[in-house]
Amino acid sequence: MYDLPWFTAQHGLTGHVLGGREVSGLFYYYTGTPLTVTTSNTDPGGLGLLGASASSARPDMISDPNVGAQHTVASFFNTAAFVPTPATADRPGNAGRGVVTGPSFQRWDFSLFKNVKLRGDNMYLQFRAETFNLFNHTNFNAVSTNITSALFGQVTSANDPRIMQLGLKFYF
Repeated sequence: MYDLPWFTAQHGLTGHVLGGREVSGLFYYYTGTPLTVTTSNTDPGGLGLLGASASSARPDMISDPNVGAQHTVASFFNTAAFVPTPATADRPGNAGRGVVTGPSFQRWDFSLFKNVKLRGDNMYLQFRAETFNLFNHTNFNAVSTNITSALFGQVTSANDPRIMQLGLKFYF
């Protein structure tokens, strides 16, 4: 938070109108989380891994899924990098855990406050204008990583769009 340095004493009408302002901001950036491609209802290695989870059976990986990735809603990573384990193979797939780099996250939050002194320094009114995801950057949230799914490689959800809120606080 930063108190803007003009008219801090708020004397007179001009001081009350122009003074008592504060700004605040936050910036978040996260690189993509590692995603694990899985398959469901197959267990060619006989390991007892059924169902779609990070510990379930995996397909074979034949190339790097992050190379040539479009990073769009319809195709977030290179799905051609994975193939199902052959039915005649008596082994689990060779795809490792976390081999796909997931969506990154970027958000700018900004707030502007206006403090109006009412009586001395210990009683004032604060008007707050706050924005979250100020630039309305689309942050993909979930990507389908199950090779048997019709949505394989597609983004299935996104985080919140821009949110704006106003508030009034009375300090005493």
